[in-house]
Amino acid sequence: MELAFDNITLRDYVLSDVEDEVRWTNVETEWFRSDTPWMELEPVDGNELRADMSAIINSMPEDAIRWRFEIEVDGRHIGLVSSYYLDSNFEYTPWESIDQRKNAPQNNSIRGLGIEICEMVYWGKGIGTRALTMLMDYYRSFGENHFLIETWSGNHRMLGCARKLGFCEVRRTKGAHVIDGTEVDDLVLEKRF
Repeated sequence: MELAFDNITLRDYVLSDVEDEVRWTNVETEWFRSDTPWMELEPVDGNELRADMSAIINSMPEDAIRWRFEIEVDGRHIGLVSSYYLDSNFEYTPWESIDQRKNAPQNNSIRGLGIEICEMVYWGKGIGTRALTMLMDYYRSFGENHFLIETWSGNHRMLGCARKLGFCEVRRTKGAHVIDGTEVDDLVLEKRF
């Protein structure tokens, strides 16, 4: 599956993406420090990732609502957008409990959105805003109209993107993490259509 707007394409994962993901996880990790600097990024083995992704690709039904798309700009793979479910208390809802087919009945979970632009030369160019807009439009085509973004108070690029998209802060957990000796807050931002 592929979604395209201007020079940005959101597409399904292909096995050639493994090399980029290995590089982003093992070598060029600045994107991770920007996203979740209090966590440790686990190295990935290319062969294991290739086997895992091959199994996912081969088992995905054609009518599945996609939870992840790779981002391409002018034909270059630069990162991904993804989603997950949270309940009304902003707690994780397991995938197994939700029917992911396009014709499945609506559930009571809220779609959480994530984005990783792993190629730093593409930061600050509005690509994240356009990619998340495309992702929300995709889910809205299935009747979803409630979205969340989880981030932290020092992720200024994500906060700017979320505000451009009309997200508003609905929860702040003060001092949730300590980064380089400074306390930072966890944030949940919400948008309803």
